[in-house]
Parts: sequence; C-alpha cells; structure tokens
Amino acid sequence: MKKYFSRLIVALSWLLLAPMAGAQPTSIGYDDIVILYENDVHGAIEGYPLMAAMRDQMMSLTPNVVVVSCGDFLSGTPLGSVSRGRYLIRMMNTVGYDYVTLGNHEFDFGIDTLVRRMSELSARVLCGNFASVDGTSYFLCNAISQFDGVKVAFVGVTTPHVPTSSTPMFFQDSAGAWLYTFYPNSLDSVVQRCVDEVRGKGADYVVLLSHLGDFELPPLVAATEGIDVVLDGHSHSVIPHTQLLNRKGEEVLWTSTGSKFHNIGRLVIPRGGRPHSELLPSVTVPHVINAAFDTLQAVQQAYDSIARRRVGYNQVFLWRKGYYEDNRIDSPLGNYFCDAFLALTKDYHADVALMNAGGMRDDIRAGELLFGDLYAAAPFDNQLCVVETSGQSILDALEMGCRKWPKVSGEFLYVAGLQYEIDTMQKSTVVCDENGVLIRIEGARKVKNVMVVNPITQELTPLDPKKVYRVAGCDYTLLKEGDGHRFPDAKVINPAICSYVEAIERYLHDHLNGVIEPSTYAHPLGRIIAR
Repeated sequence: MKKYFSRLIVALSWLLLAPMAGAQPTSIGYDDIVILYENDVHGAIEGYPLMAAMRDQMMSLTPNVVVVSCGDFLSGTPLGSVSRGRYLIRMMNTVGYDYVTLGNHEFDFGIDTLVRRMSELSARVLCGNFASVDGTSYFLCNAISQFDGVKVAFVGVTTPHVPTSSTPMFFQDSAGAWLYTFYPNSLDSVVQRCVDEVRGKGADYVVLLSHLGDFELPPLVAATEGIDVVLDGHSHSVIPHTQLLNRKGEEVLWTSTGSKFHNIGRLVIPRGGRPHSELLPSVTVPHVINAAFDTLQAVQQAYDSIARRRVGYNQVFLWRKGYYEDNRIDSPLGNYFCDAFLALTKDYHADVALMNAGGMRDDIRAGELLFGDLYAAAPFDNQLCVVETSGQSILDALEMGCRKWPKVSGEFLYVAGLQYEIDTMQKSTVVCDENGVLIRIEGARKVKNVMVVNPITQELTPLDPKKVYRVAGCDYTLLKEGDGHRFPDAKVINPAICSYVEAIERYLHDHLNGVIEPSTYAHPLGRIIAR
C-alpha cells in the first residue's frame, strides 16, 4: 500500500508549497451546475479523498454539485478482489456519489455479486443496455436532477462487449445459451430511446455516462441526437474537452479523465450557457484530510493485514508486456505465469500452458516480494485448471489471441511448452459472434510454425491439429470463454487446482526457493516471435 500513501503525501506536500494553485476555481458562479466525474478508477482508492475535497470545495461556491463515475471501479487491484468490491463501495459512499454507470469490470465477480454491491451503493446506478434476454432491465437507463428549474438528465451505457471482457459464462446457462444481453446490434437505438425519454420530460441538458471508449463512442454519437455531453471511460484516454458530431451535425462535448484518479473531471454548466469541461490533476486538489481520508486509512489497514505477508525476493523486473528484442515478444511476467502453471500441473502431465494478457494486471517489480505484489499481478478469481483439447483448438486460440496484433489486447496468449511465430503482414481472418466469442477462422492465419517443446529433451516438434494435448491455464480462458476464447472439445481434467495467484506463489516457494533470478526471466526466451 506504499504507493497509495505516496500519492497522498505528494498531494499534501504540494499543498504546503502552493495551497491555492491548480484546482482553485475562479469562475464558478452560484447558479452554475458542476458535475465532478471520473472513470476507470480500478481500485485506486487514494483518489476518493481528493474527489471528496473537490466536491466540498465546489459546494462552497454553488449548491448545484453532482458526483458521478463512468465505470470500472469495483475491480482491477487486490483491494477490489480481496473484498469483492466492498472496500470500493465503502469509499464511494463516504464521498457521496450521485450517479454511476457500469464498466465491464463491475461484472468480474458475477451477476449476483454485482447486484448485491450495487444495492449497497448509495448512488443511483444507470445502465440502459444491460438486461436479461427477455428484456427485463436490472438498472435504470436514466435519471433527472433539477437545479432551481434547470433539468439535467443522466443516461448510462456500458460497452456491449462486457461478456468477453469479463467472464462470458457468467452470462450463459449450463448449455451455453445467453441469459443476458448488452444490445450489441442495437446499442444506438437503446441509447436514443433513453435520451428521448428524458427529453420528453423536459430535460434541458443530457449527459451520457459512458463506458464505451475511443472506438465505440464516436459511432454511437454519430448515430444519435439529443446528447449534449459524454463523460466517457473504458479506453483510459485523457480527453480534457473535444467535440463530436451527432447525426444532425450538432456538436457533442466528449471528455474522459484517464484512469486511477490521475485527473478529476469538472463539467460546468452555466445557467443558460454551453457546458464546458476541464481535467484537474489530482495532486493539485487541496484539503485531503476529510472523512474519506479516514475511511481510506481504515480500508488500507484492513487490507495490509493480508498484503504485507512476505513471500520472497525478486531480482528482476517482470514486465507484463513483451520485450520486442530481435522480434522476440516474450513477456517476462507471462513466461513466469506459464512456467508456474506447467510446474504445478506436472502430476497432471500438462503439455503446454497458456496465460491471457488481460489476466495480468500489474508488473512485479524487483526487490522484496509481498503477497500484495503477487495479488496486484493476479487480482481476479481465476482458477488454475487442466483440460484435454485438440491441437486444432490450441491453434485457433493462438489465432484468436493475435487477431488484434500488433496491439497486445486481453486475449493475447503467452505460453510455456510452446513456441509460435506471428506473421505481421497477414490480416486477421478470425470471425467472432456479436459478443466477441470465437466462431471460426475463415482464411489465412497470422500464427505460423507452432512447435511443442519436449520437457525432457527440449526438442521441438510441430503441433499436430489432430492430436489431443493437456493444457494448463486459467479457467477464465479454458473453460469460461474469457476474452472470447473457445475450446469446444475440451475435456476437464481438473477444474480448480488452486487460484492463479496461489499458483504463482507456490511456484516461487516450491520451485524457485523463494527467489526469482535474472538467469531465467531477465532476457527474452523466444517463445513468441513476430516476423
């Protein structure tokens, strides 16, 4: 938790030097409406006292203050995982949020837990495009706040790709039929209906709380009308203030704060005027000591009792991303995870191991290792499992993982017991369904020369599409269609050997004698090569 306190110390130190700079407002009138916003906090709880401070400061200037979140607050750090989101809800309730929309990571603990956490949240949850397949909605799509006769409406929408960016099986029955929908093929009409509803109730301004991001948001705006402002999340982009055009050619303000409270957004709606937005760096926000800070300390103390346990020592920085040296794109952390999976499944005779890039959420830095360091890298509920599957399914999974290359997205697969090459000139021919789950590959492939490593002789033999192999990896990828992966012929050998964070800790203790050495992970191993 040192990094959490360090940002607070920076903020406090800065205040001593320049207490009224940066975030000190100079143009907020008593009749103005101020909307404070953030997105993609991902468990960075040290920012909540800063948001509370900004709220208090704005309320000293105008009573018309609203605090909102654009999603991805429950999950993404050990704090979220160890409490299944409870710590984050506690912090947000202390701040006093008014409205939130949902991000894909709000669904990481399953639908039942999501509904429970949202019932504990004092803010109103707005998410108009999440429903059961029979059309039953779980949350409101909109709400209106009135400020001395001025009506500001809020509409909530999340990415239609939640199933594959969370855990697809959470949204399916035992036969694989979809139980829930995010309206991927009719998102614009769903949002338009929500906007029309509040416009019909006399809304003077419509603010879209969006968790769509850079790629999904602009087409939505271009296909709709009646939205004045979009407060956006999902892509972690820093967008202070820009304009998009709706289907009538009218300008729509678009803004996003980045992630993890690097900035706090402030949208000001002058009475009778046009909204304008700005991003305030969190380190410039004064008055950190408040009720939210007290809650932060209590939460940190509760978490520290778990996280401060020493587990070993790391002599090399384990990066999540690849090396990019001599076309070798190994990930040191990906190699470590996969090696751990193979080592811990030796008794199950696993041939290969796979690790999706999206399941690794933080680097593991050099120095003394605490359990919190491992948990930060592996914060989800994923279980290490072993399945039998065909070589063809492995080939298809690797192809699915490379479909967005050179972007290393969540579905990208790091490996052990395997080597493969990526043809950088070949376009992807992967075909997915409307929820982003793999259907087939219908043309030439980007993945070439897939070789299986003999664990004893280290000899390489071509992977046989017709042969059955034993694969170790996270149940999220191998059994739950995580990140869109499908292994349709998989036979489960063991569905839950241990959690994947326990796997990397046990590997450290039982196979590395508590020390991660540079000789193994400081240099690329050539498991994945881009040509």
